[in-house]
Order: sequence, then C-alpha cells, then structure tokens
Amino acid sequence: MPPYSPDINKIEKFWARLKHHLRKTLDQFDGLQNAIDNALRFLS
Repeated sequence: MPPYSPDINKIEKFWARLKHHLRKTLDQFDGLQNAIDNALRFLS
C-alpha cells in the first residue's frame, strides 16, 4: 500500500464530504459557524 492513499484513508473521505457540505450550504463568511455545526450534525 502506498504511504498516502486518500481512497483508503477514511478521514480523507470525511473531510471531502464535510467540505462538500460546507460549500453547498455556506453563502457568506458570517454563516461559517452555523454551516460547520450543520455539516457536523449531518455527517454524524
């Protein structure tokens, strides 16, 4: 196995999903905290 394999590393998939959800829901910087809270609730 290569030393870095994002396809196998579960945390890489988590961060990718988190970033995708944040980009989808974040419309401005002021809503960042709410977007993070919502994304973490969505993913847990």
